[in-house]
Amino acid sequence: PEPEDHTVGRFKGSFKIYRITEEQQQVEEPVLMFSNLPSNASQDVIVRIYVIAAINLTPLDYGGTVDPFLWCSIGKQKFDESAYYQTKKINPEFGKMFEARCSLPRDSQCIIKVYDHDLIGANDLIGQTTIDLEDRFLSWKRANCGLSKQFIVDKDDKDVWRDHLKPIAILKRVCVLRGWSQPVFKGKGTTLRCYVNGSEYKLKYFESTKKEKDGKLGSDEHRLALYVLHELGAVPEHFESRTLFNDDCPGIPQGKLHLWVDIFPYDRNLPPPIDIRPRQTEPFVLRLIVWNTHDVILADENIMGEKMSDIFVKIYMEGLEKYNQETDVHFRSLTGEGNFNWRMCYDFDYLKPEQKVVSFQRKNFFSLDKEEEKLEPILHVQVYDYDTFSSNDLIGWCYLSLVNLPPPTKTSKECKLDIFDTPTKDRISIFDKKKIRGFWPVFDDSMGEKELTGKVDLEIEILTGEEAEEKPAGQGRNSPNQYPTLDPPNRPMTSFNFLFNPLKIFKILIWDKMKWKILTGFIILLVIVLLGLFIYTSPGAITSVVTEIILK
Repeated sequence: PEPEDHTVGRFKGSFKIYRITEEQQQVEEPVLMFSNLPSNASQDVIVRIYVIAAINLTPLDYGGTVDPFLWCSIGKQKFDESAYYQTKKINPEFGKMFEARCSLPRDSQCIIKVYDHDLIGANDLIGQTTIDLEDRFLSWKRANCGLSKQFIVDKDDKDVWRDHLKPIAILKRVCVLRGWSQPVFKGKGTTLRCYVNGSEYKLKYFESTKKEKDGKLGSDEHRLALYVLHELGAVPEHFESRTLFNDDCPGIPQGKLHLWVDIFPYDRNLPPPIDIRPRQTEPFVLRLIVWNTHDVILADENIMGEKMSDIFVKIYMEGLEKYNQETDVHFRSLTGEGNFNWRMCYDFDYLKPEQKVVSFQRKNFFSLDKEEEKLEPILHVQVYDYDTFSSNDLIGWCYLSLVNLPPPTKTSKECKLDIFDTPTKDRISIFDKKKIRGFWPVFDDSMGEKELTGKVDLEIEILTGEEAEEKPAGQGRNSPNQYPTLDPPNRPMTSFNFLFNPLKIFKILIWDKMKWKILTGFIILLVIVLLGLFIYTSPGAITSVVTEIILK
């Protein structure tokens, strides 16, 4: 069994030994190291630990993955995040803030642990890191709250000043901790100067150019004090990269945590906490209408030797092929034209700041949890030739990025492959445009070079989840058939499935084209049959007549 821990306290200090010769014994004693120690009285503080993410966690699960979650203790308060574990992520984004009221120096340690969640058995410790809160709070470098680059006082600005003290007050406290005299300000405007420990600092040296947020900045004195603090080495706003260690693997890093710490005296003037939750996705609905196809390569031949194709269009989003949708089939297209009037609807979650589609899927049959995957918002458009007794033939395809969409052409004649060479500045984001219709080419590059194999008349519309609820629309031409109403396509009589219409295929392929030849042949055949019957039966008839005459 492990020995009991009899620790009753911790020593925090410094030892220094001075060599003094006989000649120096009459000299004054050396200056003490800690001549400006802060009060050792207990102080109530509010501690906020912002944990952003973990990087390169050591995999503990089969398959080289890990299901991480956080555990944090601040003094006697503990926070267990095991209910919010993330699935199969070695670089998880936590976006967690832990806040606790504690007393320094009693509650001086903050311990943050990262565990691997296990469905069966105890959770495994990946690694941990320990933060000394008292050191930060008492440091002359002002490590309890990072200093921003600008003193912004506009409360509506995301970079508003968040410290409980203003820059001048902070500068005065730094001077006290370092044993310096108080800072002195002289002049106004561009001539404003600040004297600290014998050094002169001028505002014009730091603000030689106009600032981006001039209308939101605080007074000149506070801005100059902030610049001086940065020059003196006060801790700026930043996030720390803290290495995680595990006693089972001493000295071997188990990953890193990205975080920062804020410590404020407990009073009523506490600044509000910062929301660092991971960016939230927004529900969107992508509606596509495949109106027509033009100039599609004819891949088959009918029994009369004519080129034809049974055309249909298949569309899906990048990484989500199993959710693909298809139009019905335009059978027996003799010109490469297909008529569909077919609607497709795709629901997805979109992360606007990153321009990614977020999908939650099980990677395999044995996976218990769905894994998050971020995908590019790319549309795969494919044109096929339908085959009844074999696999369908892929005629052409194209890839359309919803955030970097090449503008379509208004007519089929103008539609060429060079639209994919459109400069980035001229491309379209459907999230800005909302709705667009036109012709996009499909191609076949299986032989190395792109070959134009058809054109698709396509309408693309993006709606938010709320807009889609207000304007419902069905798949294909199903109810509710609205926004817009889609009529059945006006297809030629030759468009049908021959397996279900044998008489119709005979009429269209044979009768309509050869009916006069068939009728002529039928008449000739009938005449030949009648003539043959006449020749076959005439000798007997003549003999019978002659015999009757003789007998009479």
